[in-house]
Amino acid sequence: MEVVTNLKGTTIICQNESPDMYGSIDKAAHALNRKLRKYKERRMDGWHGGDAMSDDFMTALEGLQEGEVGMEETEDFVDPDALQVTKVDSFNLEKPMSLQEAIFSLDYIDHDFYVYRSEETDKISVVYKRHTGGIGLIEP
Repeated sequence: MEVVTNLKGTTIICQNESPDMYGSIDKAAHALNRKLRKYKERRMDGWHGGDAMSDDFMTALEGLQEGEVGMEETEDFVDPDALQVTKVDSFNLEKPMSLQEAIFSLDYIDHDFYVYRSEETDKISVVYKRHTGGIGLIEP
């Protein structure tokens, strides 16, 4: 069971696989409910749970107009919800390869995508496994 929902430029994907069709539907619906609730809470709270971005912007503008905020007084903001890079992979992009070789290589890595230099265009391209089945290609 896979549910794909589009909300104002944000795509939410929930999926579950089990032998019981109704159980899969229930679990995917529960996951969608959690993600939609989290999305709504973040939207209602503003950007990452702080004041609404427009409120922060207006406060900063008013401070600049009154001369209260100087560059030396500003703090470096660290977002506690920011995602962190946990693993770095590299792809050999020096040797061009054909589309068929890239698709073949896609089966032997543990990602849903493969980055390569195309023989035909000599530009960086990406092949990926589509959620609906089949292979997709991204070219510059």
